[in-house]
Amino acid sequence: MKVGIFTDTYVPDTNGVVTVVRLMERELRRAGHEVLVFAPAHPGYHDGRPGVFRFRSVRLILYKGMRLAIPYNRRAFSVLRTLDIVHSQDPFSVGLVGFGASLRYGIPHVHTYHAHYVEYRKYLPFPLRPSRRAVERLSRALCNRCDAVISPSTATAQELQRYGVRVPIYVLPFGVDVELYTRPPTWDLRQALGLPPEAEVLLYVGRLGWEKNVEFLLRSFRLLADRRPGAHLVLIGDGPHRPVLEGLARSLALGDRIHFLGQLPWERLVDPYRQATLFVFASKTETQGLVVAEAMAGGTPPVALNAFGVRDLVISGETGLLVDGDEQAFAEACLELLADPGRRRAMGQRAQAWALAHSAQASAARLMEIYASLLRERSPSRASSQA
Repeated sequence: MKVGIFTDTYVPDTNGVVTVVRLMERELRRAGHEVLVFAPAHPGYHDGRPGVFRFRSVRLILYKGMRLAIPYNRRAFSVLRTLDIVHSQDPFSVGLVGFGASLRYGIPHVHTYHAHYVEYRKYLPFPLRPSRRAVERLSRALCNRCDAVISPSTATAQELQRYGVRVPIYVLPFGVDVELYTRPPTWDLRQALGLPPEAEVLLYVGRLGWEKNVEFLLRSFRLLADRRPGAHLVLIGDGPHRPVLEGLARSLALGDRIHFLGQLPWERLVDPYRQATLFVFASKTETQGLVVAEAMAGGTPPVALNAFGVRDLVISGETGLLVDGDEQAFAEACLELLADPGRRRAMGQRAQAWALAHSAQASAARLMEIYASLLRERSPSRASSQA
């Protein structure tokens, strides 16, 4: 089959959606399907392979790192009618091209609801900010124009049902790329930071935006730092909130124990995931929390807030710890595992087993089953020819 993936964030961007799209694209191609990707253009960046259609774009001032595409590309439009499946990754400019193609040509449409958009509306200035109810209604209207919706977590599926989404919703968190974890290490995180081998590394990976609640992690680290003098907090990622977080680190007098590494390529994250002592995560807005699963695949147990999305990934007390409470409770949970290496290693082994059993390869196989079922419903004779 020929699958069109419509996304408003794609390489050279680095984030969870890009990771999922790249894995989806790779696994579908490996299975023998043709994949076309529709995404915003980035100045100075050129794709080295066919099958990617770029739309001119402008930088989105209100959300650093994102670009707003101008949804016009004659070359892209010429191939839309040839698609067997439309799979949109967001409801923005390029995603809406996918919505239009599906409606115009009668192509089965799958939409992945990646983000908790009612929270992200806060990036808009107040005069332009829609109400929570308006975002819910828009999400409902768009999802109900699809043939199926992919939800990264049970909590997100329940939220969409509450909005009034009536089309089939499939809970399918996209798994990790297990192949990366079979490769030998290429660098040592502690050595790169000038830390001794016995240093305890609490690792965070993700966007440095207000919605990720990273201040919570810094304040929690302040509460445990004196009791674990060999502990360091390492943050990998970038975003508009980074200057605020760096200022907070200085004000907490922990400038030499909180390390901002900036953005790293997707493939280079595997070594920090494997080498960290704990993975720490405090976001309350995740639909999945892919970085948590990636850390688990590296054998690093997570300590995370018991919040939206992450609950589907972590079995508290078995594969990590989920915390209900404030910074003090979070710090105590970290201290509990730092003080018990045997329990921490056993928990990391169980976390790794869980993550590897929920691989990207298994997720892609399930996704292809969903595509095939939609094609059968739309046109039985066409589905059999595309199998």
